[in-house]
Amino acid sequence: MARILPDGWQALANAPALSAGAQRELETLAVLAAALPDDYTVYHALHWTTIDRGHAVVGEIDFVIVNRAGNLLLIEQKTGFLNETPDGLVKQYPGKTKSVPVQMARSADALRSKISARSGNSGGSARIAPLHIDSLLFCPHYTVKNAATAGIVPERIVDARRRDQLAAVIQKLLPPGEDADTRNLHYFLRDVIQLETDVSALIGQARTMVTRVAGGLAHWARQLDIEPFRLRVTGTAGSGKTQLALAEYRATVARGQRPLYVCFNRPLADHFAAIVPEGGLACTFHALCEMLVRAAGEVPDFSSPEVFVQLAERAATLAVPDSLRFDTVIVDEGQDWSAVWRDLVFRHATADARMFWLEDPLQNLYDRPVVELPGWVGLRSSANFRSPRPIVRFLQQLVS
Repeated sequence: MARILPDGWQALANAPALSAGAQRELETLAVLAAALPDDYTVYHALHWTTIDRGHAVVGEIDFVIVNRAGNLLLIEQKTGFLNETPDGLVKQYPGKTKSVPVQMARSADALRSKISARSGNSGGSARIAPLHIDSLLFCPHYTVKNAATAGIVPERIVDARRRDQLAAVIQKLLPPGEDADTRNLHYFLRDVIQLETDVSALIGQARTMVTRVAGGLAHWARQLDIEPFRLRVTGTAGSGKTQLALAEYRATVARGQRPLYVCFNRPLADHFAAIVPEGGLACTFHALCEMLVRAAGEVPDFSSPEVFVQLAERAATLAVPDSLRFDTVIVDEGQDWSAVWRDLVFRHATADARMFWLEDPLQNLYDRPVVELPGWVGLRSSANFRSPRPIVRFLQQLVS
């Protein structure tokens, strides 16, 4: 199964605010994820910007397929009707038309020039090796009648007649290739535009993807130079605390290390676990206690009304095995925690682990005292980047 980036795209499939075009792209993502083997990584909606004759030119590549060797296939998806002109295929938009061959060539040239000029990772000097970049047009609802004048090589057009062959065509144009060091390429592709999933959106509070090019907790909180790294973030709902957790979790996995994300709320833990890459652990506090108890060969008695209290008490008496030690420890919803829970979870951190404590005192529904974290660096954020639809509609009524 191919890996799809950004993570969490499945949760948007039923979002009511999606346009028809966006819905069709998510359908294509589902096809690619299921039909392509794990030799491939699929990037969705890569944005690019360049300068042409003194003017900024921006664009978006619908899908970028990367094989094991680091070669790329760019896919432009066009839904609906296309015009066939002597100058090639044209897509009509409200108030304007776009040449499909020109759009595809411009995207390929922009990406090629940026890759050739880009250093490998955020702090290194290694450059990305020269790559092979190919392009493909996917128009699943239109049949190209005259491929000779389409302006695109017929073999690189998948129209309505063979839309079911999309994955096969991709693998023919872009074979899996031999294993190569593609880390710098993937660092670059993730930096073209950084997409951080708004986890609270995935559990129904709002349905949105938070797009961050730079700025916000997910970016600058991780740039702090702290030794040892102990960061307490106190922020309001929507300030980006969980986005920070997601970014740090992913970065830890990318370094080849193991992250631990622990929170109190089961739905939040489940959705977080569903959208992060493999290589770490995301769970609730009591689920972590259960794992420790089971690692000792014991089976918790969930028929007991005191089972959760018993889990924490028993876990406190057990040694933590190496299999449950982590290089990054992230505690979310810290306002719901006690000092006893704090100490139990911190035992799962390696000696030089990066540690985060995320909390919102305004959501302290259990009226628990503030957990002390002596020696930790504190960071406060009152900015709210989340705008639920009912609030936006109410504000629109006020200003209209």
